[in-house]
Amino acid sequence: MPRPFPLTIRSMEKDHPKTVMIILFIASFILAAWNIWFFFAQISLFECSIHAEVAEKPKKIVPSFSGPGRVRHHKQHIILASFPLQMEKKIYQGQKGIFFPSSNMGNLLEGITAIVTHKTAHLKDSNLSVRLKTIESVHSPMQLKSKTTGLIKLEITRVSPFELMLMKLSKN
Repeated sequence: MPRPFPLTIRSMEKDHPKTVMIILFIASFILAAWNIWFFFAQISLFECSIHAEVAEKPKKIVPSFSGPGRVRHHKQHIILASFPLQMEKKIYQGQKGIFFPSSNMGNLLEGITAIVTHKTAHLKDSNLSVRLKTIESVHSPMQLKSKTTGLIKLEITRVSPFELMLMKLSKN
């Protein structure tokens, strides 16, 4: 049996599109935020060294000026690392990296900021020798000693998630 017309009109009056509009607005906002992240966020791509070791040279205490009348002191060590030869065009002077010294058990410890100062290609060994200097606070609890081995991670480039996806798809 069909419903009477006044009952149908009453139910249509009670159905407001307000809740649907609120849900659509929230969904649109989330989608827009995700698109902004996907196309504009920057993700660092790192390359790891084959071998890295703290040089035998003694550490230096280097002052850095952080404003008028303020001087901070930093410890500076020299690290020698080797990379595959094909990394030569991706490594440049002033490039930022992180040195992860290994502990006695073979585990990697906390990372220390390092900067590339020099690189030399060895064709007969097919590797690239890279010299880096560390920058760490004088008050840092971690004390590097000469001949400490570890791993260097160099930031090669920064890409958006979209570019990273395109790179992965083009490799397949």
